[in-house]
Amino acid sequence: MNKQKMREKLYMVKRCLKITDRADKGYTARQIALQVPTILQEYLHIFITMKIIDMVIENKPRKDIILFTLITGLIEWGLFCFRHVIKRRDNCHEFALEKNKRKMLLEKMHNMDFVHLENPEVHIQYERADNGMGRMGNVILRLEDIVCGMITAVMGLILIAPLAIKDTPKTPGFWGFVNSNWGLISAIAFAALLEMIRALAPNKKEVKYMAFLQNDKEILQHARTSLYYNGNVIQNYRNGKDVRIYGEQEMILNEYYKNSEKWLGGWEKGIKKILLAHFGIGGITLVSNILMYGFAAARAITGALTVGEITGFVMYFSRIRNGITRVAGGFGELSINWEYMKYTFDFLDIPDEKYKGTIPTEKREDNEYEFAFQHVYFRYPGSEQYALQDVNLKWKIGEKMALVGKNGCGKSTLVKLLCRLYDPTEGEITLNGIDIRKYQYEDYIALFSVVFQDSGLFCFSMAENVAANVEYDAERVTDCVTRAGLGEWLDGMDKGIETCLYKNFDEHGVEISGGEAQKLCLARAIYKGAPFIVLDEPTAALDPISEHDIYTKFNDIVGTRTAVYISHRLSSCRFCDEIVVMENGTVAERGSHNSLLEQGGVYKALWTAQAEYYKDTAGELYA
Repeated sequence: MNKQKMREKLYMVKRCLKITDRADKGYTARQIALQVPTILQEYLHIFITMKIIDMVIENKPRKDIILFTLITGLIEWGLFCFRHVIKRRDNCHEFALEKNKRKMLLEKMHNMDFVHLENPEVHIQYERADNGMGRMGNVILRLEDIVCGMITAVMGLILIAPLAIKDTPKTPGFWGFVNSNWGLISAIAFAALLEMIRALAPNKKEVKYMAFLQNDKEILQHARTSLYYNGNVIQNYRNGKDVRIYGEQEMILNEYYKNSEKWLGGWEKGIKKILLAHFGIGGITLVSNILMYGFAAARAITGALTVGEITGFVMYFSRIRNGITRVAGGFGELSINWEYMKYTFDFLDIPDEKYKGTIPTEKREDNEYEFAFQHVYFRYPGSEQYALQDVNLKWKIGEKMALVGKNGCGKSTLVKLLCRLYDPTEGEITLNGIDIRKYQYEDYIALFSVVFQDSGLFCFSMAENVAANVEYDAERVTDCVTRAGLGEWLDGMDKGIETCLYKNFDEHGVEISGGEAQKLCLARAIYKGAPFIVLDEPTAALDPISEHDIYTKFNDIVGTRTAVYISHRLSSCRFCDEIVVMENGTVAERGSHNSLLEQGGVYKALWTAQAEYYKDTAGELYA
């Protein structure tokens, strides 16, 4: 192993210890402290057994035997109490340890740049890191094995030394060597070598196959697909209606079984290869045992040891061998865990490429904020095609702007750039004349209330969903829900704003329709009270009349604040001060509804195509 790899592995071990200590301070020290009294008890049992056998054979007074037993029993009881106290504390912290380790991954996932969140590779990295974080406890256990194995072996050597250096009859030849100190050293060294081979021989193949199972993209994809069908499809009760109406059970289960079989089948093949690498290694244990018992018997034959000492010698020798095995096994298992640790650290080290800025945004009571796009180009990571090209836009204070255009023309992308979910590939976006990248990120985000076309609500109470917080102003929540058009619906709820959404965790929760969900998202935007509001097709599931009604009401709510409305239904945005028409990632036209119709361009073509639908659906509303 070269020095670079060794340094890298030492770094990973140190970092693993830091993460564990951060999750639960003192965890590693407690784990080792738990083992020390156990090791002492094991050696105390050997010492007691050896002494009592010799005391009985030598006809020592009964009271001496009883006194010896009582004293050693009290010592053992003290060790037991010490271990129990540490164990009790350790058990109390076990859940906190796992919770805090998982918390690190979740915080990373929730706080990383949005550009990473939309990358499927990052989600694969998260799953690997989650697995690695779960196995990080194995790293601590292996370090514990190494440390405690060394303690066990050293203590065994110290205790066996008086038996090994006893005066023994000088015998020539092989038996003389067996009874010599060099004979004992040779036996222990040979046993150590055998145990090292037993622990490390299959290790390279095991590491190789474990790395394969963790890196094979086909196996990982089958795992993700299988878990998706199990968690998001089969166990999601909201899918039950469609599954039964369209008879999708067989299709879904077949996909789940197919992917599970390929996922678990890949692991099965890998595990078989790993187990094959261990085949025959168990024979080394037999050789080691023969060596241990044979050496003790040889010393007994020469009369070097008493019956009790023979027993103690064998048991001490066994503990030394087990200690060496534990050390070797610890190093071997650590080699298997390098990959897991690396996955975890690679995920935690995903850099936040977005510059966060240092300038605080100006807190203006008059909400006088002006945004401008200046020659903005943008393409998504990994794509060669521009989603936006040379976009130049400016929002005047208090202006209501509508963004319209066909699917894929760049409307939602523009909003993502405005909210700094992405940064422009070229050009700049300014707030009051300053590049938005220079502002403190959290301050800047606080300026926006956005209702995306796929905005989500969670299995919290209605109030917590609207306030986006567990602490909220109840009167304000009620007011926002009412202003969003759900006043009568709210009056029908027994628990009012405390009503839980959905039934995932509360049997009294309410299932809400698509329209109700969209209105609650609007209420959330109202509650935040940001000076800049964006509605990115939040009413796509509603009919034109309902959409027009919501936009009209929301226009009153917005008041003097700046707002952007995105909709496929052009008539819903007629009340805006300006309409911007996008096509193929560029601003094709801009102006009022009437002026755009007079131009006879893209907007008029879209309007004409939809006009008959508006008349048939909404009647005189759009006449």
